[in-house]
This record gives sequence, structure tokens and C-alpha cells, in this order.
Amino acid sequence: MEARRRSALPYPAGMPAVVISFVDGEVLHAEIPELTFDMPVIEAEVRGVEPNNQRAILPLTAITQIVVGDPAPPPPDDVVEGWDRAVFHFIDGQVMRASIAPEALLGRHGGIWKVFVPGGTELTTLAIPYCALKGIFQVRQWDSRPLGERADGDRMDTVTRVLAERERHLEELATPEQRRPLMSRIGRRRTP
Repeated sequence: MEARRRSALPYPAGMPAVVISFVDGEVLHAEIPELTFDMPVIEAEVRGVEPNNQRAILPLTAITQIVVGDPAPPPPDDVVEGWDRAVFHFIDGQVMRASIAPEALLGRHGGIWKVFVPGGTELTTLAIPYCALKGIFQVRQWDSRPLGERADGDRMDTVTRVLAERERHLEELATPEQRRPLMSRIGRRRTP
């Protein structure tokens, strides 16, 4: 059973080197014995500059994504054409478009995909906890139109209007000192 399970992993068996990106922007280089997303935490052997750190248990809720192993050369175009096109929408607002290879591993708490970004130069294996995602959407084609020509132009106008109204309201509440440009306020000492 264990041998069958290891061969189903979309990365080489053993202890792959990974780069873990956290929600707060921190990055950690580590090695993970096996990444299956069966548990809400992962165990990692930390590899980095800090000699005091050796092993860590990391909750998936703190992780945005994990790059597994080294990037591979891109597959031929005709192979990528047969893959699904997916758009990953992250909780933090990041959006990633990618063609995904069929040999994905979907665990209880996350998934592992081999992805090729349109116009990219390498095939990357990404492990993403589900708690970092709003959703993964399969799309028929990439929308390459400029932002202004897309159907969500009305939404962008609304967002722009709301942000402008907030800015105007904050300017009304500001003191004369706060209205001065930031650089003119730096370095001045107040005398008692």
C-alpha cells in the first residue's frame, strides 16, 4: 500500500526540497518527508541561515503555497493544449492562470498540481492548501482582452468611485499638518 501511495505522488519520492510561502510574505526553505495534505499541518526539516531551527510543524492556515522541487523544462505545446486551463483565486486577492497537468493529487486539506503558466518557461509543481484559496476555476480559454474591455468594467468603475469617496472623506478630516506632503513633514523638529 505504501509503495502504491508513493508512486501516486506528483513529485519524486523521497524528501523533496520545497519553498514555502506564508500568508505574511515570509519564505522558508525546507524539506518535507511526504506531502499529501492528509492533515491540517505539515512537518518540515528547516534548511536556512538560522542554525538553531531544525524541524517545524507548520499549520496550513499560515501557508499560501509551496513550490515543490526544482522547476522542469516546459512540455511541448501540443501536450499543454490537452491540459485543463485553471484560474487559482487566492484569499489574498492573487490570481494565477495556469495549465494543469492531469496527474494532480487532491488531499483532504490541499492539492498538488504541476502547472505551466501561459507564456512561462518552466513547469512548476505547486502545493496549495485549500484554506489559501477562494476557488479554482476551470476555464475554456484565457481572456487576453485589456482590463477596460472586459465585462467587469462596471465593477472597476464602482471600486474606483468608492475609493475616491473614501479618500475625499479622509482629506476633509485631516488637520492642516496632515495635508502637507509627507516629505515636507519628515525631519522637522518641533520646538517646545
